[in-house]
Amino acid sequence: MIYALLKVLSQLTVWGYFRRVKIVGKSSIPKTGPYLFLANHPSAFMDPIVVATSVKPSVYFIAAGEYVGKGFKGWFFQKVLHMIPVYRPSTRPEEAHKNKDMFLKCHEHLANQGALLIFPEGVSLTEKKLKPLKTGAARIAIGAELQHALKLNIPIIPIGLNYSDPHQFRSDLFVKIASPIYVRDFIKSPEDFEKITELEAIDLARELTEHLEKVMRSTILHIDTEDDEVLLSKLKAVFSSEVKHQFNIQYDDQEEELEMQKDFLKAIHYYKQKDPTAFTSALLKVDNYLDILNKNGLSDKDIGQFKQRYFYRRVSTYILGIPFFLFGLINNYIPYWAVGAIANRIKIGETFQGSIVLALGLFIFAGWYTGIAILVGLLGLGWYALFYPILCYVFGLYALLYATAIGQSLSRRRLRKLVSANSGLIRDLIEQRRAIIKEISAVQEAYLAQKSSIN
Repeated sequence: MIYALLKVLSQLTVWGYFRRVKIVGKSSIPKTGPYLFLANHPSAFMDPIVVATSVKPSVYFIAAGEYVGKGFKGWFFQKVLHMIPVYRPSTRPEEAHKNKDMFLKCHEHLANQGALLIFPEGVSLTEKKLKPLKTGAARIAIGAELQHALKLNIPIIPIGLNYSDPHQFRSDLFVKIASPIYVRDFIKSPEDFEKITELEAIDLARELTEHLEKVMRSTILHIDTEDDEVLLSKLKAVFSSEVKHQFNIQYDDQEEELEMQKDFLKAIHYYKQKDPTAFTSALLKVDNYLDILNKNGLSDKDIGQFKQRYFYRRVSTYILGIPFFLFGLINNYIPYWAVGAIANRIKIGETFQGSIVLALGLFIFAGWYTGIAILVGLLGLGWYALFYPILCYVFGLYALLYATAIGQSLSRRRLRKLVSANSGLIRDLIEQRRAIIKEISAVQEAYLAQKSSIN
């Protein structure tokens, strides 16, 4: 009951935290259990919340024993939040012997048609890459199948979590669920599976893990080096809107956007290898362009949309939206401020920043909405006050959208003032942008032509 309630609240929190949320591949999940979900792990506690709210089954999590704890905390995390502790030799060597019980619990849970979630990288780091997978997930699946003579037929379902920035409020989330993978597909002689030796089981786990790693890597944007990640972010800032327009990628089509970024990264590598001198020159142009934008408080979007007309219909929309914006602002400002104030006071590592904000938001807003519902009910609305939190949530999201739109309008107004004061600067920025896009477009076309010839 508590888990189901937390799942609903978590879903609402995820929708509120992220600007765009898209999940693809849910239809590939079998109708009935057991299930073994695997996911990459870029954002600590945020990742299990996102996965649990993205799939229908009630999920049990494999979690580090040091986070689960003991006593009441351990009981609450295990019984209410569905956590199964694992003791890593690197952090809890004195308790690593308890992992035998962890494997048995997992086997039992899968035999009872349950759902498990494992983060097989074994560590959470905010990087756009998949770290080498541990064999634990494969060993759990193989062990459960050994105990039940391959009758469980456990689907191992890789999930790719793609955050534009998990620590940035109102960023984007794209979840890609891959097709199930089954242990039996990696067994040459199913009839002899029960006779498998320990060494053969180890080899099977490694083979399965290698395949899982390959599939999981296909569900995310995998960038090998930090330099490549920085480079991609710079070029995306100038060029991604042009590519989306060129290939007719819609705003909500994050799957196509992911594939576009993968191709874009390959095109960059192609350019870097084909003509290093030209590549370095182009990068300097991009850096210079972005520096000028930053110094003048502008964005590439401002320059790209400079000649678009300012519609009076937009102004009328702003005017009509003022009452709804004020309702959302008044009813959500205090918990919104409280989340930010508390999060800023907590000293945590980067990997946990988004997780802490998400968790604080879940409990602070839930408590706030409950309190104002009771207050409004006592003031005369009675049971109708139960609908008041729904209005607060909906119009709170509207207030965020409204504030973003106003911010963009102010940015356009600032740009118009800058044009009147220094038209030469804007013309120069437009020309720089046009030259950069032309150069990168040529690289992209050359890469796509080369790719087509290979295929």
